[in-house]
Amino acid sequence: MNKHRGFLVLTAILLVTLVGSTFGCGAIAPTPTAKPSIVSFVASPAGIDAGQKTTITWDVSGAPTINIQPGIGTMGPSGSLTLTPADTVTYTLTATNEAGSTTGSVTVTVAPVYVGMPDLVITDVWLAGDTIYFKIKNQGDAMAGITRANLSLFDAEETTIIVEAMAAGEERTTKFHNWEWWPSPMAMGESTSGLLAKPVEAIDVKVCADIKNEVEESDNANNCTTVLMGEPFLYDFNLNAHLALWRSSAGDVAGDIHFGGFPQKNGAAYNLSNYLYTCPQQVSNGWILGRFAQFYSEEGFQFSKPIEVPAEAVFISDLDFRTGVTSTDGVKVALGYIADDFSLIYFPKMDVYSDGKVYTYKVDLSDLKGLKTEFFLWIETKDSPEGDCVRWINPRITQE
Repeated sequence: MNKHRGFLVLTAILLVTLVGSTFGCGAIAPTPTAKPSIVSFVASPAGIDAGQKTTITWDVSGAPTINIQPGIGTMGPSGSLTLTPADTVTYTLTATNEAGSTTGSVTVTVAPVYVGMPDLVITDVWLAGDTIYFKIKNQGDAMAGITRANLSLFDAEETTIIVEAMAAGEERTTKFHNWEWWPSPMAMGESTSGLLAKPVEAIDVKVCADIKNEVEESDNANNCTTVLMGEPFLYDFNLNAHLALWRSSAGDVAGDIHFGGFPQKNGAAYNLSNYLYTCPQQVSNGWILGRFAQFYSEEGFQFSKPIEVPAEAVFISDLDFRTGVTSTDGVKVALGYIADDFSLIYFPKMDVYSDGKVYTYKVDLSDLKGLKTEFFLWIETKDSPEGDCVRWINPRITQE
């Protein structure tokens, strides 16, 4: 009897243990078979001005927590945050479970806010009589206080005036009332006696607003305007051609071509009907070159000196072939100048053909401002030189 009771007790213990083990296995969570899913991750609004707020909202399934960067950290699987980012930022959400990670991102664009500021500019400058007028405008969006404007010639300050306060958007015409326009050939230290090309030139006139930076502006780099005033400089190559030194590929001595000779095999240069004609030596790659200076006369003698290049100078001339001339392959022409070491510096060359067209050759000389030099006209044949004779129509250096 006792043995039977003990067997029943043992059986009961085994049953309890087995039942407990079975229930324990049922409490273990299954391993996920898929990565988390980001149902939504948005920012509203996605674009703001600096100092404004935006709200990011998210909803994730398959992960107990998520992480948002930069600067937010661990959060629940769904929620929202109201933020005030200082600059444009991209928020990245990372959701992780045992199967892996899923990421998503949203960008909030932050536009800087500019406080209204004035912006002074010179919109026009002109000469009336002996007075220089100008227009000054406050193109900013705030009042500009009292400031100063000045006038400069030859990069040297001449005078300054007071400009009263200006409202946003206001434009005003004023003048340099305490100064008179004086430039003239004599005033600029040049003698016109005997000159064939007057050294008078237009000069740079510079007008600047807010010269002392008394007004805090949104842009301080646009306060000045420069214009040319006065009679434009003019050097007429046709007028001075008979005094130039002419040489060709037929000789090696400067001045070896007598100006005024009509076309010949060794080359020629001459004036006819107010045009300058230049004919290279009639050989393959033959050439002719005329060297020009500032010519003048004193007491019956001819002298020359370098040409000083003025501000905003250009060389310009129209070209075609002498009437009745037919050229197989045309010529090349160029302007050049004499360097300090007496070498020849050529500007870009241009082809001219005897096709009935008029070609315009133009060279910007503004980078040579202030240089004292001599210029030359250069013409070269190609493989078929017969008949190559070019007409220069109003060749000149002037100012634009």
